[in-house]
Amino acid sequence: MLEKLEEIRESIFKYLEARIELFKLETRNQLENVALNAVHGIVLGFLATITTIFLFSLLAAYLNEVFDSRYLGFLIVAGFFLLLTLSWALAKRPVEGLLRRITYRMLKNQQEKKAEERAEAIQDLMQQTRESMNESGSLNN
Repeated sequence: MLEKLEEIRESIFKYLEARIELFKLETRNQLENVALNAVHGIVLGFLATITTIFLFSLLAAYLNEVFDSRYLGFLIVAGFFLLLTLSWALAKRPVEGLLRRITYRMLKNQQEKKAEERAEAIQDLMQQTRESMNESGSLNN
């Protein structure tokens, strides 16, 4: 009887150690993903910004040719960006609400997936513990 209790205690300690190690690995994995996504997003944003600047400069130069003016194309492009800035500033609350809903959904899906993985890991560990207890019980008989 004492041997079985000792085995159960060892199994519990192994389980706790496995849970702690799993937590460490998950945390490290999350930090790596955040860092990689941040670097990727920054580089992508920089390249997209440079590309957009050149494309709109090209559009302004083309409009200058069309209107036979040195500055009208740039004025039109600047006016477009002014309207875009104003509409973005005025639509702050609806855009924030939309972004919050999207973010909430993404986080919720990730948490549900992790909860399912944890439940599976716990079930596997419990099954292994039962098997080891059954084996030790059959060895004692």
